[in-house]
Amino acid sequence: MNVINSVVTKLWLTIILIVTTVLIILSIILSLYFRNYVLNSTETLLEEEITRAEEIVLTEHDINDLDSMLLQEDNLILYTDGTMISHESSTDEAIYQRILSGEGEGNTFILEDIYDHDYMVKVSNLSDYFESDTALIKYRDLEDINESMRAVTTIIIGSALVLFLITTSFAFFLITRITRPLISLKNAAFSTAKGNYNKLDVKSRDEIGELTLAFNKMNNDIRSNISEITHERNLREQIFTYMNEGVLYFNSDVELIYSNQKGNELYDLIRVHASESGRFDENIREIAEHREAAIERMEMQNRHLQLSYTPVEEGDIVYGVILLVRDVTEEVDAEKLRSEFIANVSHELKTPMVMLSGYSEALLDDIVTEPEEIKEMIGIIKDESDRMNTMVNELITIARMDSRSDFFNIEENDFGQLLDKLGSRFRHEMLENGIDFSIVREEGDLTFEFDFDKVSQVLTNLLDNAIRYTSQGDRITITAGATERNITIEVADTGTGIRPEHQQRIFERFYKVDESRTRGQHGTGLGLYIVKSIIQRHNGTIDLESTFGEGTSFRITLPKKYTEE
Repeated sequence: MNVINSVVTKLWLTIILIVTTVLIILSIILSLYFRNYVLNSTETLLEEEITRAEEIVLTEHDINDLDSMLLQEDNLILYTDGTMISHESSTDEAIYQRILSGEGEGNTFILEDIYDHDYMVKVSNLSDYFESDTALIKYRDLEDINESMRAVTTIIIGSALVLFLITTSFAFFLITRITRPLISLKNAAFSTAKGNYNKLDVKSRDEIGELTLAFNKMNNDIRSNISEITHERNLREQIFTYMNEGVLYFNSDVELIYSNQKGNELYDLIRVHASESGRFDENIREIAEHREAAIERMEMQNRHLQLSYTPVEEGDIVYGVILLVRDVTEEVDAEKLRSEFIANVSHELKTPMVMLSGYSEALLDDIVTEPEEIKEMIGIIKDESDRMNTMVNELITIARMDSRSDFFNIEENDFGQLLDKLGSRFRHEMLENGIDFSIVREEGDLTFEFDFDKVSQVLTNLLDNAIRYTSQGDRITITAGATERNITIEVADTGTGIRPEHQQRIFERFYKVDESRTRGQHGTGLGLYIVKSIIQRHNGTIDLESTFGEGTSFRITLPKKYTEE
């Protein structure tokens, strides 16, 4: 801060200006008063001396007889008929000539700068008492008076300087007592502005002490209010941050003022699409102009957004628009999946139901009478019934897994025993279909935590699919290995393989590839979905690698230590 702008400097200058002005005025008045007093005293003395000289002159009445007597008087000049009678000193001559030249008016006057001296001169005209012009001139040297005046002025100036120093010291003492608390208040105010709420000591009970008390109270109030505001802001930010909906606030010029994390993500998504972004800005302007809330849907990048516009207004003033953006993609997809699920289930059940109904009616109506034909129809009815039963069981399994009500008995088991069981179960079927079946166990401990029955169901489904998509002479291999933390299982075949366009959707519900190249019963399209769900419940992953016409490989990775999510 500039020293000139300091309160201390301003108060000091003010006090010094007042004191200096008073001293100057007082010095001038005292000097003038002393000079006038001395001059008046000198004039009185001259009056007395010239009166005494007049009495002598008027008593004798003869100018010639007075020469010797008057010449005994100092500083006295007798003028008679143009002649000067005096000691004939150079001073008398100079004063006489100055009077003759017309300087000085009245009976008493001052002649200046005669031999660098000032003289007070008094003239008494006695022409009325004599036949010729006669006058007495009495003068007094004012040099002693001037010396006294200079001495008095020096004393006054010295006294003024002493008073100036004393006043300055007192002023700084007084100013310090006043400004020190003010400086403390200033520093505390800057500290408060930086967020440091320091309490000041109250050292007096005057106005500054009361100001300090008020400042301390203000500090406490500010600290409490900021603490409450910060708490409310943090709480609001926490709420907005963890909301599934995006919250955005725009002013009337479509400038984004506030948004939470979800709002930023969805707003960036909208801004990427120029057409939707332009419509979005236009909607905000219309809401701000017409002051009516609105809801709309936007679809982009396979995502569905629901936008709720609400104007923020007070009286006739519209401050902006609050926008709630909700990602309803999951709801839309769930509704679409529900519709597809119902359609798929209806489609999958329709064929076996028609066949069951048709063959049952044929048997009841005795349309078929040959024992071989009857046996064939009963076999078809049995196969379709089994197919329906399998589908119903898979649907029940899916429903339980989706609701996480299906019980998983995950405990430490030996995966080698499961491989032995699968080998015994599928080896005969593989031989009948002419498929080379092998189980490879790599080095490592295959004991880990898993649900024996559920993992058995996974491998059974994968082996059933492998058999369905292989031909005589093909090969199916199960490879199991262990690392420090994980178990890897690979089910590979050299069958028909899967086309690239089907590989991304192979794990979806009811999704089936071209079945013209499969053997045996057609699948329901639910097996691989169940496989992936079971693997995910074990905190594992399943990956697919397939080349059409060469074969398919499913690679499963399971953690040795299961952790409940």
